[in-house]
Amino acid sequence: MISVPSKITEIVSREVPEMRSIKLLLVLLVGIAAILPEAKGSVFSDDFDDGDVSDWTITEQGTGLLEVSAANSVSPPYSFHMNSQGDSQAMAVSAVYDVNLLENYHVSFSFLIPDTDNHWFEVFNNHQTYVVIDSGADLKGYLGNYQSKMIKTLNTNYWYDIELRVHQDSNSYDVYINGTYEETCEIWIHGGYEQEFRIGDREDGSSDYGEAYWDDFVITQPVDSDGDDIMDPNDNCPYNYNPGQADRNSDGWGDVCECIAANLDGFGFIDFADYSIFASDWQQNDTGLRGDINSNGLVDFNDLEILAYHWLSDCFED
Repeated sequence: MISVPSKITEIVSREVPEMRSIKLLLVLLVGIAAILPEAKGSVFSDDFDDGDVSDWTITEQGTGLLEVSAANSVSPPYSFHMNSQGDSQAMAVSAVYDVNLLENYHVSFSFLIPDTDNHWFEVFNNHQTYVVIDSGADLKGYLGNYQSKMIKTLNTNYWYDIELRVHQDSNSYDVYINGTYEETCEIWIHGGYEQEFRIGDREDGSSDYGEAYWDDFVITQPVDSDGDDIMDPNDNCPYNYNPGQADRNSDGWGDVCECIAANLDGFGFIDFADYSIFASDWQQNDTGLRGDINSNGLVDFNDLEILAYHWLSDCFED
């Protein structure tokens, strides 16, 4: 059995050789995490599969129609269908949802037009992103002041997966269609619909008209699980409040998380009770061991180094 006071004194004053391998492993894990999709939380979703659109605000005039439809869908049995031809109007506004328009977010949905008899209706409009069918089958980003940017000419009777990736730092959003980047459009800030979005035509069929189907709307935004104003993808300890992001060894694992992992008895203070738990698992190789602080399946000097560094620390201090 090792002697904790002498070992802790020794370890805090030097780096044990085994730490090099765990640092390399942590650097590798951080690198992998950097290329994985960002952790996101859904702020809005509707696949229309329940056939209920009572939470949408629908405006219909003349023969204009907005309804759930079984004629076309990506996720059966229903999609949302607009038909606005002649002297008519069909417009829908989503239910209110909670999105922070100062942060990045993603919008995705499936979209189909059955023919090219269309002129200027909104495919998605939420105060910042404004995507329209300009005329025929041309999908464009509206930039305001009667200016628009061509994105792609769509085929009829074909479902497209459209994704809008909003980047607040560049005041723009990237448009992806079926997973392929197509165009970058400037955000257009205009009044209304900050916490909801609009689809369909805004006026009667003499100027705005067309037919289309939508399905599987999802709006996501990076989550700040611990409320420290650092979004989870960029937080080195995403589930524990640490606005300072202290990371003593620059391994991508925040000091707060490291301390909490070493708090084996759960009381917050790192002391002999935690060491006792650690010592009982010493040199064991298995998953789920309480003494395996770094969760690599082996209780060894790497775990002891972490325990020693946080010795007599209160992990729950602000």
